[in-house]
Amino acid sequence: MRRVRTIGWRGIALAGLLLLAGQPAATEPLDRVQAALLSGSTRLAGFALMRDRPAGGGPLLARLMQAEGMLHDGRNGPVLLWRGVSVRPVLRWDDNINGGIAGDTISVGGLDLTVDAASRARGGLVVGAAASVGARYRLAPGRVMRLSAQAMAVHAPRHDLWRGEAAAEACIAQALPGWRFLDACAGHSLARSDLSDANLSWAGLRGTGHFEAAGGLHALSLGLRQTWRDDYAQGFLDLSLDSALPRIGALGLHLSVGEAVAGHNAIRYRAGASLTRRVAGRRVSLGLDWQREEGSAIFGTPRRDALHTLGVEVELSPRLMLRLAGQRRSSTIAMYDENRLILDIGWRPRR
Repeated sequence: MRRVRTIGWRGIALAGLLLLAGQPAATEPLDRVQAALLSGSTRLAGFALMRDRPAGGGPLLARLMQAEGMLHDGRNGPVLLWRGVSVRPVLRWDDNINGGIAGDTISVGGLDLTVDAASRARGGLVVGAAASVGARYRLAPGRVMRLSAQAMAVHAPRHDLWRGEAAAEACIAQALPGWRFLDACAGHSLARSDLSDANLSWAGLRGTGHFEAAGGLHALSLGLRQTWRDDYAQGFLDLSLDSALPRIGALGLHLSVGEAVAGHNAIRYRAGASLTRRVAGRRVSLGLDWQREEGSAIFGTPRRDALHTLGVEVELSPRLMLRLAGQRRSSTIAMYDENRLILDIGWRPRR
């Protein structure tokens, strides 16, 4: 049997609770505007400011509407609304830095095989740097173009492993009557590591509408997305609901359904939920994600994987975040079973 360092879900949950140790329960009930601001969605925040009209909220609402190209200042043609560059350090612990196989031996078709040392999962501390650049232009009243690019390079000193990632995306967003929006996006990403290289391109169209129901404010999005990898293409249907709930916080739900791809272990279903609120004045997020992958076979045995992720993120300071996540992959092919722990310290760039 292969050896794997197991991380039980109870241990992951306990570690998340330890991050909150010493934090009293919520200080005071959140209103809908506060919950919307915690959601990370500028559109939901703007909708909440429009509906509830809190005292002193006018300047912030104006900035959010300007970001969506909904305010006209008399200038014609493409108008630069915002641009920025940021650089931040990366400090992370990862149980599988190189994307290798967890364990020394595997069982396939009743045979016990030894995993080559170079193909085994390596865990340890990862350090490096990440950079991002972005710009936002108003093309016409209510129409905005968003451009963004990111790059990251990290090194694991213990194993002398390197990993690099880069991505770029361009979007055209159109504001519609009734605080509705239509987004068309396309992009490309690449990743390079000691064991694998990956390229991914995508294009998608998404519509979003905002509404009030059950005492909360909500943003419902429906989208179609096409992806292209090195060896196959796949389409997705995406559905998400972001809610600002008084006395509860920001709730996020999402569901993706991918088309079947014969011969490749592709994502078929993905679902998740998150809750964000303030605890003792600090932003705290809890998230649970489930993913189903299938489509390939090994020695005639169909492969189906279920990936569960449980994570907690705590704001240590206005610019410093701590994230702990545990992942469990269960596969019909035992060699792909894996338990993984990720500890990440993140820095928010200045705006």
